Amino acid sequence: MVYVGFGFLMTFLRAHSWSSVAFNWFMAAWAFLCSSLWIGFWERIWHSDFEHHPIELSIRWIIDADFGAATVLITMGAVLGKVNAY
Repeated sequence: MVYVGFGFLMTFLRAHSWSSVAFNWFMAAWAFLCSSLWIGFWERIWHSDFEHHPIELSIRWIIDADFGAATVLITMGAVLGKVNAY
């Protein structure tokens, strides 16, 4: 949903349709990676276990990072819907 749905949702400009899908994929991948790192960082802060505990990749972390990417894309869509060039 994040990688395809939001991309085709934001293809409202006829001249920039495929570039908006590509920009959406780029933003979703970037937000996914950054949110997974931030979630891991704040989990370590909350539980105070920085010593020799790497950030583990699990299904729960992937789902949380996907929600983080969806949050970024929804915010980007809201800003694009409200801001104009005038």
